[in-house]
Amino acid sequence: SEYMGWQHFLCGGFSGALGPIANCPLDVVKTRLQKQVVVEGITPKYTGMVQAVRLIAAEEGVFALWRGLQPRLMRIVPGQAITFMVFEKVSQFLMEMKKN
Repeated sequence: SEYMGWQHFLCGGFSGALGPIANCPLDVVKTRLQKQVVVEGITPKYTGMVQAVRLIAAEEGVFALWRGLQPRLMRIVPGQAITFMVFEKVSQFLMEMKKN
């Protein structure tokens, strides 16, 4: 069955959003671990991934782990949607050319 271009566009956008949504908490924790100032003799605020996740969720709420997600989605989703739609349409075109 053939899908319409807009259906490929929506599928590409949806799939493009899943990666950043799943990865955002790890990115937030990674950034905080990298940006903290470590002073010799003083225990840093974040000591590891699991501890940082727990501390961020406790101090700022669970949704703080997805802070900064909106700009990433605004950048990634349209590009993925367009790429997926164009890929599918070009693939269909080439398959039709091959048949003839």
